[in-house]
Order: sequence, then structure tokens, then C-alpha cells
Amino acid sequence: MSQLVLVSQAVEESEYSEPHIRLLVRQGKVAGRKQRGIWFVDLDDLKRYEQQMKEVGSKKFDPTKGVEQA
Repeated sequence: MSQLVLVSQAVEESEYSEPHIRLLVRQGKVAGRKQRGIWFVDLDDLKRYEQQMKEVGSKKFDPTKGVEQA
């Protein structure tokens, strides 16, 4: 079940900063929303995303990612 928490709480439970979490929500990479000027994030979804990024490791910075090699 989804657990929406304040972004400030998500910062304490993840390795991401508050601005970065808000960016992830705006980009649709993590579920969340802004309600009456307050940002909320789905903590389970954020943890799932964080785990995916750890598994990808430094490959997430590879400019050739997604480009077919000849």
C-alpha cells in the first residue's frame, strides 16, 4: 500500500535531498504530488526508485545508454 509522506520525512529515510525528491516527483519518476503548496511523496515508490538506481550504479551516467552499438 502506498504511503504518502512529507518530502522532509522522505529525506530522512533516503539518500536524496529535498529538491531532488521534488524533481523526481515532477518528472514522474516517483509517485507524489503537491497539495496546497506542500510536497508529498510515495515513500515506497521512492525506495523502489532508489534501489533501482543503486543497481544501475555508474551506468546511469553513461551517455551511450540506450544507443545501439554498431
